[in-house]
Amino acid sequence: MMKAELIQELQLLQNSRANKIGGEMADKILSSVDVVNEKLTSSILKRGSMLLNLEKGLNFKLLKQLKHRFFKAE
Repeated sequence: MMKAELIQELQLLQNSRANKIGGEMADKILSSVDVVNEKLTSSILKRGSMLLNLEKGLNFKLLKQLKHRFFKAE
């Protein structure tokens, strides 16, 4: 009887340790994924801002060229 109880206690201890290690690994993976998501979101935001600024600059230059082309001061 004592042997069966010791085996059962050992199994419970192993399961508890496995669950703890599994939980720690899951936490590390999730935190790594969160860091990657944050960096990716930040870089996409920066790129989008740069593209919008570029578009504004190009639109301004195009309007200026059209103005000079069609509304020449004589």
